[in-house]
Amino acid sequence: MWRASAGRLEREDLYAMLYECVTRSPGFAALKLKVLEAVKSNPRLTVVDVAASFNLTRGQALIALRSVRLWFDEVEEEVRLSRRIAPLYRKGAIGGTFDRFHMGHLALLNAAFRSAERVFIGLTTDGFVASRGKKGIAPFEERRERLEGVLRRWGWWERTEIGALDDELGPPAEDPSFDVIIGSPFTLENCLRVNASRIEKGFPPIAVELSPIVLAEDGLPLSSTRVRSGEVDEFGRLKGSRGPAAR
Repeated sequence: MWRASAGRLEREDLYAMLYECVTRSPGFAALKLKVLEAVKSNPRLTVVDVAASFNLTRGQALIALRSVRLWFDEVEEEVRLSRRIAPLYRKGAIGGTFDRFHMGHLALLNAAFRSAERVFIGLTTDGFVASRGKKGIAPFEERRERLEGVLRRWGWWERTEIGALDDELGPPAEDPSFDVIIGSPFTLENCLRVNASRIEKGFPPIAVELSPIVLAEDGLPLSSTRVRSGEVDEFGRLKGSRGPAAR
């Protein structure tokens, strides 16, 4: 038992060192955007593909690819491997509805907590959800309870503040204490709007970090809409699936 525990710790430490070395090197932000565009064109890119396309080492390619794309069955492993990564920022923010909590949500939370020491989570209110015409969404308290359970399970609860979100921008748009906002590639525009609002109010812009796209078993992005429709389950598996699809 001791040897197994020591092995896991060693693996997490090595991953943290590799992650911090690669992501905090000059030029990584630009590289990440290039790899993201490549993934959008070909979601099934491999580490070997990325290394060859961008003239990277295997280690650099691994981190670059996992920073922008995870398969549904890689998310929990990524969370475990990220435990030793030291956050760069003091206070971060994310926002969302977190309906039908799924692996994409978990990847977003992981990106947030490896970026910031403390994280404010803006959870959309029932009124805000209704104003946007969304239907079939679980009530606020049900979503909050499920979210709290996930945060406690993964050891993030003590670093979290959950607040009601009833507009598109939330507290980071007007609170100078935030220094990073975390979104997905699909919500980048809203993150940029937060910074535009801060600048208008005389506050400096804050860093923007993006979580990886999470692909379901069929190679398409996992979403609450797909879970609600019954296409996939919250783990990203196709209905009736017996195991991961060939990649």
